[in-house]
Amino acid sequence: MNRSVNSKAGRDDDDAASCLSAAYDAGDWAWEFLRRNDDYVADWRRSVPQHLPCIMLKDGTKLLRLRRRFPQAEKWGLYAFADPRLCAHKTTAFWHVSALKRVVRLSARDPSEGEASVRRLADFNAERHAVIGVDGVPLVVMKRNGVRVPLEIRGLSVLTAAFTPVYELHDLDDLTAQAELLKCLQRFTDADFRAVRKPSFAADERLHQALIALDESLKGKTYRQIAIAIFGEKKVAEEWHSHSQFLRDRTRRLVAKGTDLMKGGYRHLLA
Repeated sequence: MNRSVNSKAGRDDDDAASCLSAAYDAGDWAWEFLRRNDDYVADWRRSVPQHLPCIMLKDGTKLLRLRRRFPQAEKWGLYAFADPRLCAHKTTAFWHVSALKRVVRLSARDPSEGEASVRRLADFNAERHAVIGVDGVPLVVMKRNGVRVPLEIRGLSVLTAAFTPVYELHDLDDLTAQAELLKCLQRFTDADFRAVRKPSFAADERLHQALIALDESLKGKTYRQIAIAIFGEKKVAEEWHSHSQFLRDRTRRLVAKGTDLMKGGYRHLLA
C-alpha cells in the first residue's frame, strides 16, 4: 500500500462511515473507490500539475476549463486528475463524457423574442459542475439529493447565457434512458428539493458497506473484524458461527465487491 496517501494520516478514512448520509450520487461513489486505487495514486503523484483551479461563475456554476488534454487522467475516466486524499465532499471528480453511460445531449439555439422554452443553467435548482475540454464543448453535471444528470451542450459559448435547448436522440434504443434523465432534469427546475429523490437507498447501503469492507481489508483486518465494522459486534457474536455462514459469506462478498470497484469496476457506477 502507498501509506502516505492511503493511510489514516494522509486520507479522509473517516468518510467511509459518513457516505451513506451524504446524498452521494453514482459519480461520488465511483470516486470513493477510485481514489483508493494505488495505481491511480501513483499516476496522480506523477501528474503535472496535480491540481487545476476551478472558477465560480456568477450563477454559481463551478467551471474547470482545460487548455490541453490529460491522457493519463483520461485513462481513469477523468478529464483531469483529482486529489485522492480528498473525499467526494471536498473535491470534484470531473468524469470524462466518454466514461459516462448516459448523457443528455442538446444543441443550444439563440432564443427568439417571446420564445417560451428559453433556459439558463441557473434555472436548474441543482449544484452545477462544468468542464470545457479542448473541443470547446461544455459538459455540465447537475447534482441534487444524490441524483446527477450529465448535460453536454453544443453551441453555448457563454455558460451563463440564455438559450433554447434542442434535445438530441441518437437512436430508439436510447429513448428509455433519455426519458428518465430528462424527467430528472425537469425536476431540477422545481424549487422544492424534495421533488428529486433517489428511488431507493438499498444500492447506496451496499456500496457503503463495500467501501467499509474495502477500507478495513486494506488495513489488513480479518473477515470477522471487517464484519464487526459493518454490522456491529452484537450481530457478529450472534451469527458468525451459525450453520448457514451467511454473515461470513456476505462479508467476503463485500470485500470482493469493494476490491473489484476499486480496481476498475467503479466505471460501471457512472451514469
